[in-house]
Amino acid sequence: MYEVAICDDNSSFIEDMEQMLLASGLAREEAAFHEYSSGEELIQDCVNYEQIDLLILDIQMGGMDGNRTARQFRNHFPSSVLVFCSGVYGPTVNAFEAEPYRYLMKSYSDEQMGKELRAIIQEMKKRHGAPVIVGAWKQSMVRLRPEEILYISIERGGSRIYADPSVVKYGFEKHITSTQKLPELYRVLKGYGFEYAHNSYIVNLRYIKRKIVGELQLTDGTTLSVARSKEKTLREALARFAAQKY
Repeated sequence: MYEVAICDDNSSFIEDMEQMLLASGLAREEAAFHEYSSGEELIQDCVNYEQIDLLILDIQMGGMDGNRTARQFRNHFPSSVLVFCSGVYGPTVNAFEAEPYRYLMKSYSDEQMGKELRAIIQEMKKRHGAPVIVGAWKQSMVRLRPEEILYISIERGGSRIYADPSVVKYGFEKHITSTQKLPELYRVLKGYGFEYAHNSYIVNLRYIKRKIVGELQLTDGTTLSVARSKEKTLREALARFAAQKY
């Protein structure tokens, strides 16, 4: 079952969006819709869900606006597909801080909206079925989704996993290990935004903040070298990832 939340202060738009999603390939029996008229109402209710697969969020609302709501929502659900939808405003720098998958305009034609929603549904289903990477931390087993991993490096006897520090439920920092070899993990993760930047590690493209020749910087401040032999492949992968995302 896919958990779909729609947050908009216009109840008619919420009803219309549900119908558009159903007409775009989301079967009624596979989706549970949750309606919210304000950001405050949505955030307050987040604790009642283990996961929300898709959030369609209005930008301009009374009280907590869409940008602020999105940032707080990400603290609860870092892997959800987040879609902004606005009738007035175009994308801003602040809007992309919460890593939206799409930014829709309510003025889109039915054809354009249907095309966008089909891509959104496909991405939601892809993330819902994403693999889980199992690692070890002290005496505990750790299960990580692809979007919770910054990068993975070669480690003696396997690999070392570096988790995104903004995922607050994890406090083990850089001490997660896996018995799986790096090439094996790459085969599992390459369809989820991971690429080699060096023979000794693969990196999650979504966390690359800055890329220059021979070097990249991740969102947590980590700086990694890029092998000359990987420059072209990494650059092309970044371009594909950015085009798919926005």
